[in-house]
Amino acid sequence: MKKSIKLCSIILTLAGCGAAGIVPAWADSPASNTAEAAVSPVGKALEKADFLTRDRPNPKAKYYLFLYSASWCGPCCREMPHVVRTYRKVRQTDDVELVLFSCDKTEEAAKAWAREERMKFPIIKPKKGNGIPGYKPGGSIPRLGIVDGTGKVIITGHPATLLKDWRKYCKPEAGKK
Repeated sequence: MKKSIKLCSIILTLAGCGAAGIVPAWADSPASNTAEAAVSPVGKALEKADFLTRDRPNPKAKYYLFLYSASWCGPCCREMPHVVRTYRKVRQTDDVELVLFSCDKTEEAAKAWAREERMKFPIIKPKKGNGIPGYKPGGSIPRLGIVDGTGKVIITGHPATLLKDWRKYCKPEAGKK
């Protein structure tokens, strides 16, 4: 009887090991292919961008708030405290990311302004946004463009107006009207 119990224990133990061997290797490994697929074209381009700050955008965001602003611009300076406050809400979501495209003439001016205003969002160096889908240099500042992960521009306008209702534009149905 004891031999039967030992034999059954050994068989069950081996059967358990054998079952583990049958499980495909991908079941234990992290889903790296899935994670890569979730990175949007904008996210991929931003991973290669030239930033002023250590802060980096979420490459898996579904929407990006592209802010064009400069330290020498009076309206930009007046708007920045509102942008900084709004970013505290934006960064609590995984689907939306704010990125500042500096329109300053020098990196030093942009860095000093970022420190002064306590900007915690990613800032791209002046004139370094080329190659990022949805990047639209030129035009008046301050300007905010909301783009989806492919770089399709959903809306552009003044940050004071668009940041009030940023959630409204960052929904799948926002671009379908």
